[in-house]
Amino acid sequence: MMNQAESIKLRAQSMTLKNLIELYRLCRSARHQLYICSRKTMCKIKDLIELEMFRMANRENECLIVIEGKMAQELVKKAQSILSDAQVQ
Repeated sequence: MMNQAESIKLRAQSMTLKNLIELYRLCRSARHQLYICSRKTMCKIKDLIELEMFRMANRENECLIVIEGKMAQELVKKAQSILSDAQVQ
């Protein structure tokens, strides 16, 4: 099975450290790559420090989360549920 790439648009207010750590863990546990893209930057997230640096530096209203791997579609669905739960609170 070939790798897939799926994406989610994420509003800045959803980019809490807690949400991003959950996304990162989700991707790491499934051995998938996580990328975050803004208008100016695309960042391949290799560790949590990089993830937090992107979050702190990002001043845009939204960004794009890209998950790459064999089960990217399933992980994006899980990620969306993590994010929609967070937006309700």
